[in-house]
Amino acid sequence: MSRKKAREAAFKLVYQTDINKDDINEQLELYFDENTTDDKSREYIRGVVSGIDQQKNQIDTELTQYLASAWKIDRISKVDLAILRLAYYEIKFVDDVPKGVAINEAVELAKIYSEEQSAKFINGILANID
Repeated sequence: MSRKKAREAAFKLVYQTDINKDDINEQLELYFDENTTDDKSREYIRGVVSGIDQQKNQIDTELTQYLASAWKIDRISKVDLAILRLAYYEIKFVDDVPKGVAINEAVELAKIYSEEQSAKFINGILANID
């Protein structure tokens, strides 16, 4: 499984667990039982999904700094928020993902799964992260 496909799977799991308030470990095991993944992809997916779940409050606090003053994190669509959380986590905590790659992949996910203007919105937020 390519990193791009693993990232997309991670995004879907982050979104799903946020929407359904599912147990993250159960959802990871269910995903791995139903999908063929190599060890490297499994490690990446488990690492980012679990990491985002554990650090969600910190991630959201950090992301809030980059929103316009009238915006709150709960105004962001759940799809866009899942993409932002994933990209932020990659930028800050995944050593082998350069910031530019994380941003580009987030924009691509937004083009596929979100509204037309979301790609620009996501790019604008992520470009400001140190």
